Amino acid sequence: MTEIITASLAHLHKEQHLGLVTEMDRLLTPETITLFGIEPLVAPFKKAVAVETAALGTEQGNLNTGKMEDADEEREDLLTGFNHLLENGIRHFDLTKQNAAQILKHIVEKYGNMRRKPNADETVAFRGLADELLSAENLPYVSALSDAMDWITRIQTVNERYGALFVLRNKETKETHVVTSLEAREVTDPCYKAIVKRINALAEVNGDAKYSSFINLYHREL
Repeated sequence: MTEIITASLAHLHKEQHLGLVTEMDRLLTPETITLFGIEPLVAPFKKAVAVETAALGTEQGNLNTGKMEDADEEREDLLTGFNHLLENGIRHFDLTKQNAAQILKHIVEKYGNMRRKPNADETVAFRGLADELLSAENLPYVSALSDAMDWITRIQTVNERYGALFVLRNKETKETHVVTSLEAREVTDPCYKAIVKRINALAEVNGDAKYSSFINLYHREL
């Protein structure tokens, strides 16, 4: 059966999320809506997409948003660099350094793929990671690797900078009485999921003929 396959919405960054729902919005033409018989679901969805678009536009126009994006990219790049340090340590001829690098690598891996987390969750995860690496239990392993302490404290500093900018940007956004893009997503997501669920159910019950061209086009555009 042909069906719409979509990414986990919670893991999408803001621009990715808006791009996905905007593409669905674009493809839901009046003719398609009538053909599928999904008029009650589409109106709230299109309204939600419009609100999310406006919210993200406001945030992107905020100077703090640019600084946040820079800090977000920097903390992720720093973690990549720290991982390279650990990988080199694992290959070190000194068994003490090998052991330390393996233990620290295991800690980093517990926190998963930072880039796939929503930004607020990413901040919490980076903070937890830095705190765990610098705990009394793990500090001897950090000290065993040259430059490890510098990498961790730099990650910690940039992450806290991001957190402060996040709070400031949201405060400014709320003062203008505009919802944030993350708040808008809380409305967009269930509307989007309802449409996907309905189209997939219709394709299963009625066969692919009426729906496959739309589904294939949606997948191809994404």
